[in-house]
Amino acid sequence: MRLTDGVIVVGSGASATAAAFPLVRAGIPVLMLDVGNVDDHYAAVIPEKSFTELRGSDPGQHRYFLGDDFEGVPFGQVRVGAQLTPPRRFIQRDAERLTPMNTSTFAGVESLAKGGLGAGWGAVAVQFDDHDLRDFPIRLRDLAPYYESVAARIGVSGAADDLHERYGNCSCLQPPLELDSLGASILDRYEKRRAAMNQMGVYLGRARLAALSRDLGVRRAQSYHDMDFYSDREQSVFRPAFAVDELRQFPHFVYAKPYLVERFCETDGGQGIEVAALHTESGRRETFKARRLVIAAGTLGTARIVLRSLERYDTPVPIVSNPYTYVPCIHLPMLGKAVKDRRHSLTQFGVILEPGPRSARRVHAQAYSYRSLLLFKIVKEAPLPVAEGFHVMRELMNSFVILGIHHEDRPAVTKRCVLRKAKDGGPDRLEVSYKNPQDVEREQASAEKVLLKAFRKLGCWPLKRIHPGNGASIHYGGTVPMTSEDRELTTTPECQLRGTSTVFLADGSVLPYLPAKALTLTLMANAERVGVRVSRELAWKEGQRS
Repeated sequence: MRLTDGVIVVGSGASATAAAFPLVRAGIPVLMLDVGNVDDHYAAVIPEKSFTELRGSDPGQHRYFLGDDFEGVPFGQVRVGAQLTPPRRFIQRDAERLTPMNTSTFAGVESLAKGGLGAGWGAVAVQFDDHDLRDFPIRLRDLAPYYESVAARIGVSGAADDLHERYGNCSCLQPPLELDSLGASILDRYEKRRAAMNQMGVYLGRARLAALSRDLGVRRAQSYHDMDFYSDREQSVFRPAFAVDELRQFPHFVYAKPYLVERFCETDGGQGIEVAALHTESGRRETFKARRLVIAAGTLGTARIVLRSLERYDTPVPIVSNPYTYVPCIHLPMLGKAVKDRRHSLTQFGVILEPGPRSARRVHAQAYSYRSLLLFKIVKEAPLPVAEGFHVMRELMNSFVILGIHHEDRPAVTKRCVLRKAKDGGPDRLEVSYKNPQDVEREQASAEKVLLKAFRKLGCWPLKRIHPGNGASIHYGGTVPMTSEDRELTTTPECQLRGTSTVFLADGSVLPYLPAKALTLTLMANAERVGVRVSRELAWKEGQRS
């Protein structure tokens, strides 16, 4: 049995690391348990050069662009995780073996990597406002100081423009990343048509990103090499793995791997906690003891741990996931024009469609240029022979913009996950079923029509709308939601698991629904709020003991 007088944190992703910081800063011992897979194959072989230089000069470029086993070449349709290039594939390693899922209606992605899904996130870092939180048991004022604290720690870039208030005020905001030629052209047309766009409820602005435009500590500002989907060498884009390394500088923080946490049990009349974990390399099971437990294993992973620990097999719990549509468009004003080579791979600008008289739901979209994910991926999606497809797409490349549209998602009886106990000694399986009600799908389609009509006015002509499937947004939540009402398998507004004295949840599992906006910054702010709550509780208990 491993003993600690402090707090066990499960996971190493954006939420887990955010919860750990206030604990270690308060001097509380923290043991972080994680499987912790890393890329030990490709990182060392990617030269520190720009995409254009590598494409033109590196004879070994096929290794990281296509993969040594050609794992970067999708033989089916490109749907979920197109940005998971060969150097990012470690993010999904061992998930199917250790945390299997049964589903035919949900394209769920889990990660056992150091840094979790944040090892490959798109770095969109926006705040929820009171409109987004209107049916949460907490408000913006509860999260505001933690948004500020997290943004200062990870570095967030953005601008004071039409999306500033909707994305949230931040006193430490770095200047926005540079626009590429395509993004600059579209935003310039928006500036000239702002009144008409706003009348339609459409607002555009610079991307709000957890990516540095100025150096921050050991991390360097964006180099505009357009290699963000392949390399973290400069550390411009925040990855939770960087936070793990920062936490390891504290003498009372221990990062232990490779441990897959399976269950917990309260001890000492609710004054302590025991955690059982599988050492994934040796196969042995070990027990760890602490005063408090913070679970941030991802929405699906946390649901597994909670349901197994409470012996709630075969008990349906809700799940939500932002419905996602992506739309390849041609920006006609850029046809035949040269573009600057200095660019990044992240979203160029954001779009918000405010709710109209027929809808109370916002829509959030992000616009991307397309280059470094390679031409063959879109050629294989085009209704053209391969040779002709390459020729056409090569001519269109400089005017090609992809609009990723996210919708709000609410719980429904048609969206459920259930933990099934293994009968053969193997790992338990999570069954997920997901279907949106038809009236919600009609509302989403109507909103997309408005948004695409606005983009045509900006010279962007949609080629087709692609629905990659439920769960394709890789935004999940709601399995053990925070509620004001005292209900089983929920948490308090402070994210304490009901029915326990020592267990707190600190990831997407606690979000009762998902607004349309990207959620990672909110997960981090809420997780830091949880960490502060636990640190204060332990300090108070310590004062009581002394």
